[in-house]
Amino acid sequence: MIKNKSAQAIGNRLIRHLRKWHRRLGIFAAFFLIFLSISGVALNHTTAFSLSQHSITNTMLLNHYGIKPPTDVRFYQQKEWLVTDQLVWLGDKLVFQSDNPIIGISTFQSYRLVVTTKQLVIFTEKGALVDKMDSSSDLPIPISAFSVTDERLILNTPQGYYQGDSDFFEWQMINTLIEPTWVNNTPATKHELTIANRQFQSQFLNWERVILDAHSGRLFGNLGVWFMDIVAFMLILLSVSGIYIWLRYKNKKR
Repeated sequence: MIKNKSAQAIGNRLIRHLRKWHRRLGIFAAFFLIFLSISGVALNHTTAFSLSQHSITNTMLLNHYGIKPPTDVRFYQQKEWLVTDQLVWLGDKLVFQSDNPIIGISTFQSYRLVVTTKQLVIFTEKGALVDKMDSSSDLPIPISAFSVTDERLILNTPQGYYQGDSDFFEWQMINTLIEPTWVNNTPATKHELTIANRQFQSQFLNWERVILDAHSGRLFGNLGVWFMDIVAFMLILLSVSGIYIWLRYKNKKR
């Protein structure tokens, strides 16, 4: 009889301690449970929310991920067209990614020409791709500079100057006593350069990646992953202790 009372007293103390810690852990874990639930729902519907299409422009997050600004920023065509390293933008819309260094951008007839060291890429004024030309189209390469004069395109190559016809089908080597006026970029203000840098960096980070990393704890490195593991262990403890308390209460009622 004494043993039964002693065991019952120990069991009652255990239940009191469990309830106390169950409440404390429950309040602490509730915040993370809500966050994990919301982020989990968002990740399950990433297409509906267009999370992968929404780029990050927050400087602190971009720096946290170690995404560096471009080394080359240039504006063309009254600053409507922008080059950041090997990306070409029309306003804030990415229209072309080059595999080679970009020489410059200019107007030719009603089109916009993007010239790289090995390609001539033709766009409409609204940024729609029209055609690409390279060495397979008899384009003289490598190109180091170009000029648009009297509806003619002149290319500067190691072999000399080449002038193309209006359709860029034929290229003829030319000699000129006067150096052509090569296409150059438009100077930009410090503020414009800051915006261009952020625009470039945002292409490498979107909300889907950030929410996924936050959900797993990877947003804060290895410590974040371990912390989320601890939270998961706490939720397991809460579940086990809750079931135990419920079973004890159910048995008492019997």
